[in-house]
Amino acid sequence: MILEYSIANTFSIKEKQTISFEAVVSDGQTDACHCIPVNGKRILKLACLYGANASGKTKMAFALDFYLDFLVNSFSDLKPNETTHFVPFEFSEESRKLPGEFEIVFYTKDFSSDKIIRYEYLLKLTSKEVVEESLYYAPKGQKKLLFERIKDKSVKWGTDVTGTKKIVADLARQNCSLIGAGAQANHPVFKHIYDHFSHRFRGIITPAYTGISGQLLRRIEKNAEFKNKVIKLLSASDMGKISDIKIESQPIPDELIKQMPSEMQEEIEKHGEKPRTRKAKLIHAYDTEYELPLSLESAGTLRMMQLAMPLDDLTVHQSFGIIDEIESSLHQELLEKFIQLFLEDSENSQLLFTTHNQDLLDSGLLRDDEVWFCYKTDKGNSVYNAITDYTGIRKEVSRKKLYQADKFGALPNIDINTLRELFNAKKNGKDTEQ
Repeated sequence: MILEYSIANTFSIKEKQTISFEAVVSDGQTDACHCIPVNGKRILKLACLYGANASGKTKMAFALDFYLDFLVNSFSDLKPNETTHFVPFEFSEESRKLPGEFEIVFYTKDFSSDKIIRYEYLLKLTSKEVVEESLYYAPKGQKKLLFERIKDKSVKWGTDVTGTKKIVADLARQNCSLIGAGAQANHPVFKHIYDHFSHRFRGIITPAYTGISGQLLRRIEKNAEFKNKVIKLLSASDMGKISDIKIESQPIPDELIKQMPSEMQEEIEKHGEKPRTRKAKLIHAYDTEYELPLSLESAGTLRMMQLAMPLDDLTVHQSFGIIDEIESSLHQELLEKFIQLFLEDSENSQLLFTTHNQDLLDSGLLRDDEVWFCYKTDKGNSVYNAITDYTGIRKEVSRKKLYQADKFGALPNIDINTLRELFNAKKNGKDTEQ
C-alpha cells in the first residue's frame, strides 16, 4: 500500500510535490469502504486530481507511472547506453541541468517474514544515469538502511543485506534501478521489492488511446471467466444485448517478424512465443445474433472494455492503477458506478485518477482527503493541494460550488473578451492577418 509519493523536477513539476494517501478525515460512514488500516495508519484507497487543462494533473499521473515503470522495468527494457527517458522541468535553465526526484513511502511484508512494515524508496536520475538511489525499511519501527547508491561511489549496504551484494552492484548499470538489477540476480531482498511493485502496479489508462489493447484481447481469449465478466459488464452497463465476444487470432508470419526492428525481434525471441494479431467482434443478440466489429462500436462501449481489465485487477487482486480522465466517454451514472464498485469490492487496492467531472465532488463518493486540486503558477510549474489543506471549508457546503467559485485555485483562467475579439474580427470587417 502506498502511503505517499513525491515528485520533483519532472515534466511540469518543479518544486517537490507530494500526493498523500493517508486519511486525515475521520468519518465512520466512509472509513470502512475508503480506508485500509495498516500499522496504526489509515491508508486511502483513492486519490483524484482536478485542474484546468495544462495545469499538470495528467503530468503528475504520468510522472508516477514513469518512475514506477523505471523501478521495475529499466534493467530489462533499456539497453546499456540508452537514455532513461527522463524529462526535467523545461521552463528553467537551472532545472534542465538537475536530476528528477522520486520518493515513495509504502507498506508491504518484511522480506524475511509476513509482518507488514514501512519502506521508503528514493530515486534521483538524469536522462543519462541514476544519480542517487536508496531504500530504507522499519522492521521494528525504527528506520534502517537497506542500501544507498550514489553516483561515482560504492554502494553502501545495510547490515541486514547479505548474500551476493557485489553481483548486484556490478549488474546495476548507470541507466537502471538497483532494485531491478538485484531482482535479476535473484537476491531475496530486491526480488521481494521488485515483485511487490511488478505484481501490484497496473500502469496507466489514458483516453488518448481509443482502441482496445492486445493485452485485453489476449486475456479475453485466454481467460473464460474474465471474458464472461466483460460480457456481463457491458450488458449491465446498458451497452446493448451483448451475448458473446468473438476473438479472431492468428500468428504474425515469420516474414513480417524478420522485417521488424532488431529490438522487437529480440523481445519476441526472449518471450519464446510468436506474437499474434487479434481482432474482436461483439455479438449482439436481438431477434437474432449480429456480429459487430469494434470499429463500429460506440466510444462508451470501447471505454468500458478498456476499464474492464483495471476494474478486474483492482477488485480481484491487490493492485495499484492510474486512470487519466476517468470520465472520458462515460455517462455520469456509469462513472459513479465504476468508482462505487472499486470502493466496495476492492481489498488492499489503490486507484489514482484525474478528472474534469465536477459532479463527482457532490456525489458522496469522494472524501475531502481524497480530492486534490492542481494549478500552474506564473513560472509554469504545477502545485497540488488537497481540500483538507484549505481552511474554513464547512462540511455542509457544496464542493462543486466552491470549485466553481475558484476557492481551490484550479479553474481555467479564460479570457473570453480576447477570444471574442479574435473570432469576431473578420465578422466585423476587420482583418487580423498581417
